[in-house]
Amino acid sequence: MAPSLKLFVLGALSVFSSSAAAADNETLFSQVKEKTYDYVIVGGGLTGLVVANRLTEDARVSVLVVENGVVDNTAWVNTPYYANINAKNYYSIVSGPEPYMNNKTWSVFVGNVVGGGSAVNGMQWDRGTDLDYDSWELLGNPGWGSRGLAKYFKKSTHFDAPSEETTKKFNITYDKNAYGDGPLKVSISNYQYDDYKDIYQSFLSRKDLPHVQEGFSRPIGTFWTPNSVDNSTKERSYARTAYYEPVKTRSNLKLLTNTHVDEILFKSGRQLVANGVKLTSNADGTQSSVYAAKEVILAAGGVFTPHLLMLSGIGPKDVLSKANITVKRELPGVGANFQDHQALYMVYKLNNQSIPNPDMMSATNQTFNLTSAAEYDATKTGPYTFGRGNAAAFLSFKSFSKKYRQITSLILKQDATQYLPEIYSQNKAILRGYLAQRALLFNHYLSDDGTVGEYPIQPWGRATTAVQKPLSRGTLVLNATHPAANPIIVRHAFQNPVDKMVLGELVRWNREHWTTSPYLTRYAPVETAPGANYTTDEDIFQAGISTSTLNPTYAHNSGAAALMPEVLGGVVDPQLKVYGVQGLRIVDASILPIIPAAHLQATMYAVAEKAADIIKG
Repeated sequence: MAPSLKLFVLGALSVFSSSAAAADNETLFSQVKEKTYDYVIVGGGLTGLVVANRLTEDARVSVLVVENGVVDNTAWVNTPYYANINAKNYYSIVSGPEPYMNNKTWSVFVGNVVGGGSAVNGMQWDRGTDLDYDSWELLGNPGWGSRGLAKYFKKSTHFDAPSEETTKKFNITYDKNAYGDGPLKVSISNYQYDDYKDIYQSFLSRKDLPHVQEGFSRPIGTFWTPNSVDNSTKERSYARTAYYEPVKTRSNLKLLTNTHVDEILFKSGRQLVANGVKLTSNADGTQSSVYAAKEVILAAGGVFTPHLLMLSGIGPKDVLSKANITVKRELPGVGANFQDHQALYMVYKLNNQSIPNPDMMSATNQTFNLTSAAEYDATKTGPYTFGRGNAAAFLSFKSFSKKYRQITSLILKQDATQYLPEIYSQNKAILRGYLAQRALLFNHYLSDDGTVGEYPIQPWGRATTAVQKPLSRGTLVLNATHPAANPIIVRHAFQNPVDKMVLGELVRWNREHWTTSPYLTRYAPVETAPGANYTTDEDIFQAGISTSTLNPTYAHNSGAAALMPEVLGGVVDPQLKVYGVQGLRIVDASILPIIPAAHLQATMYAVAEKAADIIKG
């Protein structure tokens, strides 16, 4: 968080009435020690709480959810304006040096709070294209394509439209039929900054781009995007408020917070059968175990699920051996295939902005800031009901690059092992899996039905570009000296040179747009980051690193326990069962075999809803 913004945020928070962490219906560590439940869910984040809700619809089924974080019911979580700037609810994790980004390190963003990423994310509500999900199915996962997921996107969500006045003024389009009547509330804010009209119209007026009425139906081109904000309360809607709070009094559902899961426990015998987990209380260090009569379900997220598997003896033999962990089930795909989106946060200085505008949300205009905070506290109206934005452009490769065929042609000519971490040349299964993914990505790059780049459309000079279908793959391994410490994550971002070419094309298209659109002329935009004088792929890339505007992460950690056949380096089967282990499933972002071109939360709600149905049988 920028210092000026931090100063303001702390001041504005004093206006809000404080709300301490909820403690009602709290399950105590002493109450679960050595107890047995039908299901033990590791992780009280987005997917864990969805699955817990659905499983306990059957009063005969008992579920314990174990979460490392605690409940946070403060303005930091609830207020839309604070989306993405709540640092206190993240784990403190730093990546290993990125070898293809000048050996710099970056934060690894993982939510450490009840609700997980859904409590700290930017609240964008969008989904990938059908091609994204169909690629999962084509990798050997029947039922996991777009048709198999469609009903679950609806099952999770309820949409509220903006007022008729706001809709007309900003030319907002939507289709309520794309949504269902699920627990998670999403909406488009009634409060919109006036400059959104011109900035969004600058994209909408382009004849070389597709424009869709509803992005949740076909997210290709420009469209309006809801945020996960409950329109009735004007507060964040997330897994805790949508899936846990309404059912927390169920006697068969227990949530244990502030508790770390150390390892998965197994029955003694010839077969490997998970039957519980070992726990440590974060409050006082007390240790105990809890047991699962049916299954242990991992929902610890894209970082800590593969970490926990390895701590429990499931993973690559060499990684476990270096950490002196007994190998219980060798699965080389654990920790491989790590993926994220990469973003370059371009910035334009705009002149002649309307008043008010988002740039006023800093310590330079404390009167406006504090007045807005007080308005929100009193009436739940005004700028604080607005998050990070309500529009986006997700584009096919050919929409932003005249060289898309030339660049795409390079993909299949590459010796893949030259542009992947060393483990891929050492293991035939994970290399086969990557080559299968690469063939699908090659077609994706050429298709009108898939998107490769994103431009979040915001009502100010933040002009982010994001690579949506990277070819590079990262790794997650144990700290061999201290295995229980945070895992070592190296994203290997931009190891494949095609990713850097795609980034360059995205940036140059963005510049052309901001400097030539007649709808943006009044602002006389001046690029301040990374700088208009950087024009080649390499110069843009290096300037992004040196100005700290290029980031190898969008906080979309995924893929390191992939849903793929074991012969392709997969870790779970289409029933989400870990290969070679009975009684153990995974239901979080670590299973995504190829990251979709989307912000991940809508996808993960759908995945969790589908997972619950699979588990219930």
